[in-house]
Amino acid sequence: MYLKLMPTHQKVSWKSIALQQNIHPRHKFILWLAIWRRLATIERLQKFGIHVPPNCAFCGTTFESFEHFYFECRVTRALWHRLLVWLGTNRTIGSWQNIGKGTIISCVFAMLVYLLWRERNVIRFQSNLYQSDRLCKEIALHIHMRGRDLSKWKNTLQTLDRLP
Repeated sequence: MYLKLMPTHQKVSWKSIALQQNIHPRHKFILWLAIWRRLATIERLQKFGIHVPPNCAFCGTTFESFEHFYFECRVTRALWHRLLVWLGTNRTIGSWQNIGKGTIISCVFAMLVYLLWRERNVIRFQSNLYQSDRLCKEIALHIHMRGRDLSKWKNTLQTLDRLP
């Protein structure tokens, strides 16, 4: 009877990523906002009546919607591909549903969501240039530092001995 009284909710595919214990809290917070589509993309700002330049901060040619920013932009898509090749994964990430459930992939995904958002804001507000090599190095170093004490990651980290 107790189980019948409890509300049933639809299972979500991103649960294993959002609850991953090895993700840094800062990355997890931005990931949570991104999952619920609460990041202030141009598309969202315009819904609130805030007028800003509509072009994507990375490619500069297309309107910055949430889907474009994370999955359709040629610049961010190239970065996703580069990291997936580094991780030895042969598939593409085209939406939240296509994310791997492995712990290292989940950590890289969360960190990349955070770093893309951070870079977008630096480009937009401080007029800096995007450098994919710097982001890849930051992710690789973070993954190795995070995983050095995790016995489950040791074998995989030995294969990731080069920068993406």
